[in-house]
Amino acid sequence: MHSLRKKTLIFLACLAVTCCLAFGRDHSRDFGELRDVVDRTQSDLKMASGLEHGDKQRARVQHAQDDLSKLDRKLVKGKMDKEAFAHSLGAIKSILDHNTLPGSGRDALMRDLSELQALKDRR
Repeated sequence: MHSLRKKTLIFLACLAVTCCLAFGRDHSRDFGELRDVVDRTQSDLKMASGLEHGDKQRARVQHAQDDLSKLDRKLVKGKMDKEAFAHSLGAIKSILDHNTLPGSGRDALMRDLSELQALKDRR
């Protein structure tokens, strides 16, 4: 009986440690790939913002950057904000639909939008 009690205590101790590690882990790692694409998209938007002409075009870029920042703040906390994700995709699409961009900038944002959409679809 003593051996069984000892094995039970060891099992419970291991279970407790496992639970503590699971709850204490860095949740931002869960969304590492998504955060990488968000970061690259932010960089591409910064490049595009330097080439914008007119207040409406700049406002669209700023709106997209704000939406992506909100999404990223949630991801750091291990949470997926589906509304912020949808707004981010819509804001990038609006830039592609309405802003004048050089070919390389347009291609970069189209790639970003496609990758973000694919990551959203996998969640």
